[in-house]
Amino acid sequence: MSEKREEFVSTRSRIEKLGVKPGTEVLVLGVEGDCVFMDELRERGARVRTGGNKAMDMIFALFRHRNDLRRLPSLVPRLKADGVLWTLRPKGSPDLKEAEMMRAGQEAGLVDVKVVSFSDVLTAEKFVVPVANRASHPRAGRERAK
Repeated sequence: MSEKREEFVSTRSRIEKLGVKPGTEVLVLGVEGDCVFMDELRERGARVRTGGNKAMDMIFALFRHRNDLRRLPSLVPRLKADGVLWTLRPKGSPDLKEAEMMRAGQEAGLVDVKVVSFSDVLTAEKFVVPVANRASHPRAGRERAK
């Protein structure tokens, strides 16, 4: 007989899983209406924005359809060199598959490092600028000066 595997259920909050720390500068695009998420960010001590051009520690951006992926490259320069882009997409949607999201991130010069269940209906994929490319990132050095 095969051994029964125990499933591990994390007790960490969504904000902890997403890596949001107090003082994190966060840009939210497309999920501003999610009051629970916005409250979680603020309760954690994140500095939340829904617009602007300031370099951000973290961006949460919703992509519902593969055509929305055209916006992804324009988000990379809005990140600090060591920032995080969390892409949010509908779970199991035929309009945007995981492979398409991963490819779009890679084509924008990012690497995918983590996947998290954001909600019952959304999956979050974490992208970062590769360490080897951070010194040449458009925001490299500028965030340290501020």
